[in-house]
Amino acid sequence: MMRSSLTDLSIDLTALGHNYRELKGRVAPGVRIMGVVKADAYGHGLIPVSRTLVAEGADCLGVASLEEGLALREAGVQAPVAVLLGIVPEEAQETVAAGLEVVLYRHDVAEALEAAGRALGRKARVHLKVDTGMGRLGLLPEEVPPFLERWHDSPHLEFLGLVSHLAMAEAPDKTYTLRQLREFVGVLEAARGRGWGLPLSHLANSAGTIELRDTHFAMVRPGISLYGSPPAPERSWEVRLRPVMSFRTRILQVKRLPPGSCISYSCTYTTVAPCDVAVLPVGYCNGLSRQLSNRGEVLIRGRRAPIRGRVCMNLIMVEVTHIPGVSPGEAATLLGEDGAERLTADELAGWSGTISYEVYCALGNANPRRYVGGSHGAQAG
Repeated sequence: MMRSSLTDLSIDLTALGHNYRELKGRVAPGVRIMGVVKADAYGHGLIPVSRTLVAEGADCLGVASLEEGLALREAGVQAPVAVLLGIVPEEAQETVAAGLEVVLYRHDVAEALEAAGRALGRKARVHLKVDTGMGRLGLLPEEVPPFLERWHDSPHLEFLGLVSHLAMAEAPDKTYTLRQLREFVGVLEAARGRGWGLPLSHLANSAGTIELRDTHFAMVRPGISLYGSPPAPERSWEVRLRPVMSFRTRILQVKRLPPGSCISYSCTYTTVAPCDVAVLPVGYCNGLSRQLSNRGEVLIRGRRAPIRGRVCMNLIMVEVTHIPGVSPGEAATLLGEDGAERLTADELAGWSGTISYEVYCALGNANPRRYVGGSHGAQAG
């Protein structure tokens, strides 16, 4: 990805470490932490984020795919890594050879892992996925006992634990979450009653980690909270999270438009009075949602400047009539702090009709990243 002197997407690894420690403080001693780094660490960069989390003491890393797991191994990250989406049978050999753990829910994948383990002379380590109410990946609760029974005598499959995912743990009403918890406990106790140890079972996401101790079991899996966003921005949370990502650019041009001037494509904004406009060299090619058109804001000199007109591929226009003397070359903040003001990913998400997860992924995958804080070794990659 080509760097630009006009944009700066920075990742604060010191803030990442702070967030990890905040979450670590929410779990009991002995409870492990899996740092979820799937989707290129939510757009923050798989390798630097993973190195930072391991240096902070993370017990395990959670990736989406075999490719992400192999990238960690190639970068020298030797911590346990779980492939959360699971694998397909043809990926079994590489997975076992790299010492990656697998979320499992298919017999054909179990067969492939058993064969790979036999060929390589080592065990394939798996987390059995049970669907307790997400309606996504995993076995239904009644399917777990026969699945385990089929692989009871497998010499090359090591079942580390059961895993499930909470659908709405961030909601104030915990009725559904507690129902999922009861379902998970029931399946786990039944399996242990049949002789399965399943010592590394895990259920808690960020919301569960922060406020639901009963969901912690042997390990928790925080994701979005590591990157500085709360699981639900409309609620207050008992953790002090710091944003990890920020995004800034520089003003290309400032001009005064007369009344009756249209701004950007389709003339969706027309000035009603003399209007000072700053043109910024960012757009949807940089991961900004087109939904920010006539809706979003940026920060200039610590003050909010509204986006006027449609977001273009490479440009947006913001009104600076209320900020006298703005000139080309000055900084504009699209995500992050400027003086006493701050724009959060949750605020951008609200304007765009989405969630902070998507904002981070979009910005992080569309712009070169610059790392600050942390160790030099963590920043590499």
